[in-house]
Amino acid sequence: MDGFSITPVDQPLRAPIVILAFTGWSDTGTVTTDTAAHLVQTYGGTRFLEVDPEDYYVFTDVRPTVSIDESGVRRLHWPENRGDIVRTGTGEHDLVVIRGVEPNLRWRTFATRLAEAIVPLQPFLVCTLVARPAATPHTRPVPVTGSSADPRLAARYGLGRSLYQGPTGILGVIHDVLRGYRLDLISLAAGVPHYLSIDENPPATLALVRALEPILGFRVPEGDLPERALAFIERVNEASRGDDQVGTYVRTLEDQYEEDDEDDEGAVDFEEPGDSELPSADDILKDVEDFLRGTGDR
Repeated sequence: MDGFSITPVDQPLRAPIVILAFTGWSDTGTVTTDTAAHLVQTYGGTRFLEVDPEDYYVFTDVRPTVSIDESGVRRLHWPENRGDIVRTGTGEHDLVVIRGVEPNLRWRTFATRLAEAIVPLQPFLVCTLVARPAATPHTRPVPVTGSSADPRLAARYGLGRSLYQGPTGILGVIHDVLRGYRLDLISLAAGVPHYLSIDENPPATLALVRALEPILGFRVPEGDLPERALAFIERVNEASRGDDQVGTYVRTLEDQYEEDDEDDEGAVDFEEPGDSELPSADDILKDVEDFLRGTGDR
């Protein structure tokens, strides 16, 4: 019904924490969906939820893609939304990892059906992942902040209060529906250098993985993420080396980063875009983005 296919979970989960990540409005550089995929790949997952894209997408806006596999066969890939049961075998919590592509249509139906799949699993906590452009330099640690509209949860996990008002994405709609079920809801957000608008950002993915650990109560194996993050930074440095404009711009962001770090009095809410305008670096750093797109890890 409504495109959702749900497989019953045959064994009870241990106080499951639900992780939600969607490309689009809240996922700069596929950082959040890469984080969700890392959790599934690390511990192994059993798919329990699939969504038929036919009811939720305008395919001229979110187009299917084609690829050629190792045997030379052309494959068609539709926008995918899926949920995996992840039994971690460590700590006190299993995971329910839901990731996909922000839909174009029928958001209320999508969010309602997703909630109906989540609630019977009796989640201990729901954590949405966000990655937003920020005026932060690639030479410094990626800032990750957390927020919750519930002061009790904000105090428990050391988060800021979510005070954003304005346009929202699918995560905001899902939050609203889940709130009606009185579930505990928090959000973690990575601030991604706004001048690196490319398809991946391993340093930000690694930062989100590490930020999840106090929430989950156990350390998540990082695999090759540290090496990929280091290689990414080295590639950005190589792309910008010798360009005085780029160097000056990054140093300006570094100075601002240090000032913000000294003045920080709590978490900043990156759940949604703020009112302030990020400085434009389109012309200055276009060569950096072109270089990275041409030498990607994937």
